[in-house]
Amino acid sequence: MRQRTQEEKRLGEAICQTIRDHGTFDCFFAETQQNLKGLHENILDALARSDGFITVMHRRGNVSYGPENHEPSDRASVWIEQEIAIAAYIQQTAKNDLLTAAYIEEGVGLEGLRTLLHLNPMPFTSNDEVIPDLKARLNSWKSSSANDNFGELKLEVFPAYESGIQVKRLTPILTYKGSRANEYSCTLEIPELLVNFNTAYNVLEVQRKPEYRRFQATEITKQRHPLLRDNPVKMLTQDVAIAHLTNEQKEQVLRQNVIVSADIGERAYSLTKSCAEIFAEGRPESREEVTEQRVQQRPIYQGPDGWREQRRHFNTVWT
Repeated sequence: MRQRTQEEKRLGEAICQTIRDHGTFDCFFAETQQNLKGLHENILDALARSDGFITVMHRRGNVSYGPENHEPSDRASVWIEQEIAIAAYIQQTAKNDLLTAAYIEEGVGLEGLRTLLHLNPMPFTSNDEVIPDLKARLNSWKSSSANDNFGELKLEVFPAYESGIQVKRLTPILTYKGSRANEYSCTLEIPELLVNFNTAYNVLEVQRKPEYRRFQATEITKQRHPLLRDNPVKMLTQDVAIAHLTNEQKEQVLRQNVIVSADIGERAYSLTKSCAEIFAEGRPESREEVTEQRVQQRPIYQGPDGWREQRRHFNTVWT
């Protein structure tokens, strides 16, 4: 949204806070950007890397089309109309549905590209009506993101050391709840500041997004091993760090998120974890390592000291 009055700016801040409080997504708010890029560049970059699009259309004035045409109508912000058009174009070319919530002040007319879109904005007369509806929409967006009856996506975080500095090791884990899946993929998107300490080439790195580096594993990189029922599989591992950053860079990156997405057949999964949360996590006492494919338990056996408990082919990692 483009903010003209203090009330509109407060609504924009409230929308961003609502999104961050929800815990799944982060929010781009042009009003708070502090850098030397042009505002248009910030907006275009943000739209290109977004998973969702929230637009609020306030009245911006009356427009007349001449005495022989229709009656005058109220127009929304020209900026907003342009951003809606750009978002629609990005969705069409990327073939990736944007999560969308649209709000329109009562009286704003229908014009431009909106005449061709199924935007279905919620009309409102008071800004106070926007936040309750947005909270309900965010809950519906989250409910199907990382887990459903067919699969589950998780992100494990463990401390380690790499290149002489302390790092956090990120491991997306994909679990299929059906009998067998032969086609699957997982993409890990990380703010580039977190990984630029390591200059080694990573064969899993794919095309970057603005300010992000992307790593992807598929059934091909996993030697076409299928996903088996209830068998958690580590898709890839990537180290991240902040020890090498300046204080200003640390502040910047701790406001960003790590984004994980996965596909199992036609089903899509995603989750978002804030960098602040990743680097605030404490030291785990121990864990059972998830292997590529879970190995069957050995039977109970009797040794010289009597009956022993079942033992499994897991490595216990102490960190």
